[in-house]
Amino acid sequence: MRPTPATDAPRTLVDVFTAAATACPDRPAVSDETTRVTYRALDEWSRRIAHALRADGVRPGDAVALRMEAGCAAVAAILGILRTGAAYVPLDLRNPAERNEFIVTDSGVRHLVGERDADWGAALTCTATATVTGLSEGGPAPAEPEPAAAPSGEDLAYVIYTSGTTGRPKGVPVRHSSVVALLTAARDLFAFEREDRWLLFHSLAFDFSVWEIWGPLSSGAALVVPPQWVTRAPEDLIALIADERISVLNQTPTAFTMLARARESADRPLPDLRYIVFGGEKLAPSVLRDWARAVGLDRPRLVNMYGITEVTVHATFHHVTPRDLEGTESVVGTPLDGFTVRIAGPDGTEVTEPGVPGELWLSGPQVTEGYLNRPELNADRFPAVPPGPDGVRHYRSGDLVSRNADGALVYHGRADLQVKLRGHRVELGDIEAAVRSHDSVLEAVAWPRESADGGRRLFCVVLGKEGAEPDIRALRRHVAAKLPSYMHPSRYQVVHELPRTVNGKTDRAALAKTWSENSG
Repeated sequence: MRPTPATDAPRTLVDVFTAAATACPDRPAVSDETTRVTYRALDEWSRRIAHALRADGVRPGDAVALRMEAGCAAVAAILGILRTGAAYVPLDLRNPAERNEFIVTDSGVRHLVGERDADWGAALTCTATATVTGLSEGGPAPAEPEPAAAPSGEDLAYVIYTSGTTGRPKGVPVRHSSVVALLTAARDLFAFEREDRWLLFHSLAFDFSVWEIWGPLSSGAALVVPPQWVTRAPEDLIALIADERISVLNQTPTAFTMLARARESADRPLPDLRYIVFGGEKLAPSVLRDWARAVGLDRPRLVNMYGITEVTVHATFHHVTPRDLEGTESVVGTPLDGFTVRIAGPDGTEVTEPGVPGELWLSGPQVTEGYLNRPELNADRFPAVPPGPDGVRHYRSGDLVSRNADGALVYHGRADLQVKLRGHRVELGDIEAAVRSHDSVLEAVAWPRESADGGRRLFCVVLGKEGAEPDIRALRRHVAAKLPSYMHPSRYQVVHELPRTVNGKTDRAALAKTWSENSG
């Protein structure tokens, strides 16, 4: 059954959760390796955490660092932080200490829930709070009512840091209202149910986790948190999805390529899986073809959603169709309700012709306010259209898209993945798509490298399909039939696994570094 919408539309994530907890208090809310809690228990646990945080001095508008493994306690901590009117700032345990130290300093954190990093500098003045481990999930909530200073829709819910091209991470503060707008738009596109079981696959420091947590907690469904190592072991992940009866799974295309290969080897049915939602990277149709032949496209439904942290996780929606798999385009579909899309050419004028790529500009309730402490970057990336005080704020994504003949958006890749080769401006995504179109290739990653003579050579790493070892000579002939000579990779290397970042995306920097070290 589908949950009954509340009469009064929720304004905050606390409202969203409270509505679900009131409607189904005894249904399972979150589980991990050792703990399972109902909506009632999670509600009470988070209230105790909020009470302890207030006693420790946390006030509305504060930034509270969260440094702990994903699990029931972490979800309770997030909800407890939000109840105080503060925002949570997730710190990945696998991040270098220097990166987490920068995040803590840049975001103005003064309170920490979880474990302090022993390598942090002594100058940091975070107050470590043991409220999560010190307060078990059992027992009653504090007797006092929710304070009057509950969060509003315009208060910040979280600050997540993304990588910057200069090496300096960028903090993106996101309001409650922006996440509520995402959940509201998605409700009419997905048939989510209380019986659904979602998997928390991604790091809490990656904004995909926001969708993975609040998707179920807004609909009365259950959230399953696997051990972190399972997310890196595709065979074990397949077993967990089957054993835990997961019905909603979210994946980057890179992670899915490994999962799809593991499913072929395990040959284990996944009858409960209803949706696989893709995001975080460009989804090439070639990644899905073998899966579609074996499993089909009806159950689970495959959904491609373009998004970026600055527009609150997801901005578009597209059900993958058989027609998509016949081509090479990455169709990301139509904007979520509330978004206005603008495709801008190099001179900033709007592109209206089908098939002509331009930079994607987005406006709407999910667009965030800008980066912390980066006024010059904000002026560049969050312009008003038309310019001036009466203009509408947009986010310049840096991503290239076009419209196909049906009016759907097609994703081409990052504008900063354009490179000059022999005087020609080249999209690395076009080269990768040509390589992937070979029958033996599952994934391809290309990048340029400076050669000894001062020129640039194009390298390409290739991941073969299950049971197939790409033949380099055949691959060269295949690419030569599709691309002009200046777009041909000089060297290929076949690999059996692609390195991933903590967010599950292809780690291009690690690939380039490994190649450089191996080739001298």
